[in-house]
Amino acid sequence: MSGKIGRPRTGRTPNFSIRIDPDALKQARHAAVNQEKTLGQWLEEAITEKIQREQKEK
Repeated sequence: MSGKIGRPRTGRTPNFSIRIDPDALKQARHAAVNQEKTLGQWLEEAITEKIQREQKEK
């Protein structure tokens, strides 16, 4: 027995919890579905785009 427990590695960092306005979450979910992405993928792209925009403004 290898001693490994739990889910296999996915190459992604672990899950985490955040507090978010329910309406914003609903809009994000709809946008992700419309773009055929997971909510996680959509949020990751949105965060990356915001960081890039703010870096350009400096």
